[in-house]
Amino acid sequence: MNKSTLGKIVLTAVVALGGLGFLVFSSTASAQHYMMVHELMATDLGSWTGKELKVHGWVLSGSIHESVVNQETHRTFVLERGGKKIRVFNSGPKPDTFKDQSEVVATGHLVPAAQMKSVAQSLGVTIESDMPYVVDSTELMAKCPSKYDGARINLQPQTPKY
Repeated sequence: MNKSTLGKIVLTAVVALGGLGFLVFSSTASAQHYMMVHELMATDLGSWTGKELKVHGWVLSGSIHESVVNQETHRTFVLERGGKKIRVFNSGPKPDTFKDQSEVVATGHLVPAAQMKSVAQSLGVTIESDMPYVVDSTELMAKCPSKYDGARINLQPQTPKY
């Protein structure tokens, strides 16, 4: 093998490894983390600030508070799971199935509770003293209610009657 062929092989390998390294770095830099409420609360919450999270739990009954400010709906509620709770703030549209005890995934960032104090006051709520961090959510996804689960049971194959 001559030097020119060997040089091309080495250059191709370096470019391929560089490209692969870039792909790995860029994919981990923008990764979203998915956690249940109790899993998140068991971690060092300060380590999650600035990172995008998906937090999964159930809406605590009676915790939803909404208000329209400057023609935009703002809301707050508490997500719970495994005996752990975290307050979520969100604005804009909400899923049709969003209500008390609904299963919700809130996408957003963990922020110090003090940062959302004025929003909480405008919604008429006090941030719980045992919650040093809250979720500033940009998107809510709610699971379809369980009333549809019963409909699946009744979908037995029917034999046609002639």
